[in-house]
Amino acid sequence: MKAIIVDDEAPVRSTIKLLLQRWFPQVVVVGETASVIESVEEINRQQPDMLFLDIEIRGGTGFHVLQRLEWKSFKLIFITAFNDFAIQAIKMGALDYLLKPINEIEFKAGVEKALSGIDHQREEKVNNHFAHFTINTLPANRIVLRTSTDIHIVNLEEIIRCEADNTYTTFYFLNGLNLLVSKGLSEFEEQLSKHGFFRVHQSHMVNLFFVKRIEKGEGGSIHLSNGDTIPLSSRRKPQLLELLARS
Repeated sequence: MKAIIVDDEAPVRSTIKLLLQRWFPQVVVVGETASVIESVEEINRQQPDMLFLDIEIRGGTGFHVLQRLEWKSFKLIFITAFNDFAIQAIKMGALDYLLKPINEIEFKAGVEKALSGIDHQREEKVNNHFAHFTINTLPANRIVLRTSTDIHIVNLEEIIRCEADNTYTTFYFLNGLNLLVSKGLSEFEEQLSKHGFFRVHQSHMVNLFFVKRIEKGEGGSIHLSNGDTIPLSSRRKPQLLELLARS
């Protein structure tokens, strides 16, 4: 039996592999992924019999993965450190889930339950229903930001701008606070772009609602309503001006 693990935390993937080897040697891990895009590609390519799927991953959520899959005939176990809403949704979909940090006894029971007679046809039907149900039910104007100590559920309209520093991103909020997240800005770009954000520079993405003034000359910059000044890439300037002209 083939399995794929989708989780953006390497220690969690290692724990799952170790417990599978200890308790379920018949389940062979054939792939590990950490983002929405690579997960969809790997699952469709490998066509696993079992999928361990984290809810909050790079580039979106595990629900986005389910929505985009062509191959859905697998036994599904969610892995989550998420809020009560996600757990409730998983229960409504009659699927199995494991809470982080992963407990060995709960892991063993969860995998045994997943292996104990849910036929592929029924599983696929549940997967399809749950994928669409969850995507439509998740609040479109919220984003999950995970720091080293907490998981924050944030309203997008409260974010003024984001600033990248290699594989880290700092989110700046309307209330003057900020959050440092251990993911690159590109991991959030797709979701934010759909909600009024624009990447004005390789290291900066801004909420256009808070743009106060744009300097269009060479070496231009953007002035935000909170007083911040952000550099504007000459390569991205024409697209920004066109976007604002249409609004």
